[in-house]
Amino acid sequence: MPVQDFIATIDGVRLACQTVTPDTDTAVSAPAFPQNAASNDDAPTIILLHEALGTIRMWRDFPQKLANTTGLSCLVYERRGHGKSDPQTVVPRPIDYHNEETDRFLHGLITSLNLKNPILFGHSDGATIALKYAARFPTVPRAVISLAAHVFAEDVTLDGIEKAAQIYASTDWKSRLERHHFDQTDTVFRAWVDTWHQPAFRDWQMIDELPAITCPALILQGDDDQFGSDEQVNTIARHVRGAVTSHIIPNCGHIPHLESPEKVLESVRHFLDTHC
Repeated sequence: MPVQDFIATIDGVRLACQTVTPDTDTAVSAPAFPQNAASNDDAPTIILLHEALGTIRMWRDFPQKLANTTGLSCLVYERRGHGKSDPQTVVPRPIDYHNEETDRFLHGLITSLNLKNPILFGHSDGATIALKYAARFPTVPRAVISLAAHVFAEDVTLDGIEKAAQIYASTDWKSRLERHHFDQTDTVFRAWVDTWHQPAFRDWQMIDELPAITCPALILQGDDDQFGSDEQVNTIARHVRGAVTSHIIPNCGHIPHLESPEKVLESVRHFLDTHC
C-alpha cells in the first residue's frame, strides 16, 4: 500500500511515523529515479521534517506527490510533543533544542530503521533540524532540501511568532489545531512561542555549523515569508561547502510545499536529477 502508519520507539520515546511509497498509477510525472528504486535496499528514503506546529496530517497530500515525482519512498514522522507522538515534557525548551532533535531523535530514527543515504526534506523548524543534522552527521545524508529554514534569529521571525500568539489567543485557531494535536495542543503551541520568546534566543544562530555541510543542498523560500527574510537563504548558500542550489519562490509565503507545490516539486526533481 502507498501509505502505512507505525510507531517507532527512540530512546524510550514513541514517535508516530508514516511511510509513503510511489503510486505508479497516479504519478504526476516521470520520476527522477527509476521506478524500481523504492525496492532497492540502497535507494534513498526522503525523510520529511515538519514545522514547529506540524504533524503528519498537516503535510496533506504533499508526501504522496513527492514520492510520485521522485520514485522514492518517503518517511514522515511527528516529533515529540506533536500529534500522536509522546508528550513534550519541558516547556520552554532549551535554546539548543535542535541538537536533541538531531542527535537523539532523528539520528536514532535513521539508525533504528537502518535507512541508507537518506534525503532530508525539512520545512521551517524542520528545515533547521535537517541542516543541523547534515552538519553534525555529514557522512549520513545523501542530500538536504530546506524550505524556509532559520539559521539565525531575526526580528521578522520573532514578530511573526508574536502575531501568531495573538491570533491563537483571539481566534478559533486552537480548536483547529486540536484536530491534529489533540490534548497536546496548548503544550505544543507554548513550546514554540515560549522557547523563541526567551531573551537568549535573540542571540541563537547555527551559521558557524553550516560549513560542515558537504552534501548537496537545495534551499527554498517564498518571497513573502512572514517568518524569515531572504537573508536566511543567502546565508545558508554562502556558508555550506557542498553543492548548493537556492531559489526564492515568487508569490509564496511561509509554506511553499502547500502554496506552490508544483514549483517545489519541479525544483526538487531537477535538484535530485542533477546532484543525486
